[in-house]
Amino acid sequence: MNPVLFPEPAGRPAWATKAILGEELWLADHPGDAALAVDAAATGAGLVGLLGAWHRRPVPAAVGSGVAMLLLLGYWELMARYYEMHWPGRK
Repeated sequence: MNPVLFPEPAGRPAWATKAILGEELWLADHPGDAALAVDAAATGAGLVGLLGAWHRRPVPAAVGSGVAMLLLLGYWELMARYYEMHWPGRK
């Protein structure tokens, strides 16, 4: 949805920009690498956090949410690296 909702970035040095653009490249290439496992684990941890919140269990909610955020940051780092290695304008 990012390409539709947001304009093309003015520059590409920002880590977050590289992560988003890297994810777009990664999704187009469909590699079966560690990023897929990290993303799946983040989804699972997010579900644990969501279920913990739904059942008003603060420890599972906090742990699940915290682990999901850490895994998502790791996933975004992988996407930023993927972008740096695969973007078409790379020299």
